Amino acid sequence: MKPVYLFPNKLKIPALIFFLFSCIAFTLEALEIYKLPEIETYVFALISDDGNFFHPTAEYSSFIKNSITDEVIECMFFIGGIVLAFSKEKIEDEMITYIRLKSLAYATYFSFSLLILNQILVYGYSVIYATMFFYYAFILFLNIFYYTKLFIYKKQFSYENED
Repeated sequence: MKPVYLFPNKLKIPALIFFLFSCIAFTLEALEIYKLPEIETYVFALISDDGNFFHPTAEYSSFIKNSITDEVIECMFFIGGIVLAFSKEKIEDEMITYIRLKSLAYATYFSFSLLILNQILVYGYSVIYATMFFYYAFILFLNIFYYTKLFIYKKQFSYENED
């Protein structure tokens, strides 16, 4: 069997901290409970517009002044979520590899099923926001499915070893 390349186990705690911090910050920002400080800087934008809905003026390959707070939080979310889902366990066996593969498949099926429903039921510019949600949902579902199954497996395994 080909080796599966996973992140080392020692990255699991930092990834969990990144992931939880970004989830909390994103939730606080989205629900407008707390306004995070803006980090304004000049960034290179491949494509940018001025935000005018009726007469957008697009700029290509230019430097613009923008707040990168949301980009930093989103990168922390994606990096933390991926590293968390694909970090080795302390004891890595075939069953854990199978659980990880099964969770990846379930998260893919579930996310794309919701995406298909999104295409059928959501119209207008809301489609863009709803579609963006599925990038986040895939990482969330992957981690939820994996750690739920892993918890059940470890609990079942611990009961077998008590005898």
